[in-house]
Amino acid sequence: MRFLPALLLCTTLSCHAQTIGDPLFADGFDLDPSVEQDRLALEDAHLEAMLDLYQGNAPPVRLNIRYVGKGQRVAGDAFEAPVEPPGSTVGAPLASFAAFNPASGNEFRIELVRADLDGIATETARRGRQGSAGPQGGPPPNDNPDAPIPGSQLKAWSQNSDNRVLRSSLTVGTTAWPWRTINEHSNRCSSTLIGPRHAVTAAHCLYDRPSNTWSTGFFVTPGRAGNNWSYGRSQIPSGSFTWYFTPAEWRQATPAGGPAQYDFGILVLPDRLGDQTGWMGYATLTNAGITNGLVFNRGFPWCNATDRNGVARIDDVGDDPFSGLVCNDRHLYGDASSCSSGNFQAADGDGWARLFDHSCDASAGHSGSAMYAYLNGQPAVIGIHTTSLCGKTATDIPCTATSAQPLRATRVTPEYRAWISYFRNWKP
Repeated sequence: MRFLPALLLCTTLSCHAQTIGDPLFADGFDLDPSVEQDRLALEDAHLEAMLDLYQGNAPPVRLNIRYVGKGQRVAGDAFEAPVEPPGSTVGAPLASFAAFNPASGNEFRIELVRADLDGIATETARRGRQGSAGPQGGPPPNDNPDAPIPGSQLKAWSQNSDNRVLRSSLTVGTTAWPWRTINEHSNRCSSTLIGPRHAVTAAHCLYDRPSNTWSTGFFVTPGRAGNNWSYGRSQIPSGSFTWYFTPAEWRQATPAGGPAQYDFGILVLPDRLGDQTGWMGYATLTNAGITNGLVFNRGFPWCNATDRNGVARIDDVGDDPFSGLVCNDRHLYGDASSCSSGNFQAADGDGWARLFDHSCDASAGHSGSAMYAYLNGQPAVIGIHTTSLCGKTATDIPCTATSAQPLRATRVTPEYRAWISYFRNWKP
């Protein structure tokens, strides 16, 4: 075992963080040097982030890193009992996330004492890293192309009306703020930049539970418009530092309360795409703040999509015969106005509902796209769209006129906000 009595007593980045956890070299994995290389990369990223965030004046931030395997799903209802980080109070609540390197295929579990994680979130907000920013981290633009139609709050496909609007040119990459911070994934998902190389998405865009596979071999492209883009793209994986992170429960076979509430993912990208685009902020809103606020969603619908069984989707842009829309693949779409939200559920240990339903028109490809609101005039991610609850295919449960909010999102709870803050400080 490797112990971490005082991680931040190291004063140079050449001093590796020490960790405690399961033996790394069990079952023949000692023959794979990438395991040790990845462990050291995680430790260095943690140490570097904490030194930068706290300007070298941090209390020890206690850390566990456990090796899980080569992208394996953990069987059973829970991981093994966490190992108490050295120096912590016995019984201190722990928080954990799964970490995956798409280049090596190695998966780890990262554990922090919850009080340390909350402290990181507080310091991140104090340093202004929770808010939106313009290029190179400068002041964000004052643009707001999402200004809603006065008095209008549009309904989704449940009302048999697709209100999405093309949000980009057909031939030029999207440059409007903040839409240029929204990424198209060539594996048919969406995400949003919340830092220079940091993005939030749905966990199922990173790890597919039914097939038990991590997604690799795709591009992340901000502001994409067909075969055009203005701000570069990241190839996943690449030779540079690239990691996925999901709640540890998303990697369990049968998590308590079901997996939907853990459908939340964070990426640290190999390229600093946000230095050109800027990035959105992120925030936790109360139930009333979400229900009564102006919430928006924009994403990259997959035209003529099929489900995993090859059955055609019937909720694409253009499937509404009365909309007059034509679906342009790999282009940004979103409702013409704000949409409604409600039906909060799946409370976490602190009483915050992890899920809420909404009425923003969305279909295949929108998964991972941000639910966002303007706070003090600037966009902030407050949730992640994950699924449609009805009307996806001809054989699906049909939506009805009473299905006012037939789509679901994972909320940015205080816990998830703290994890965003932790990884937002990696490679800042």
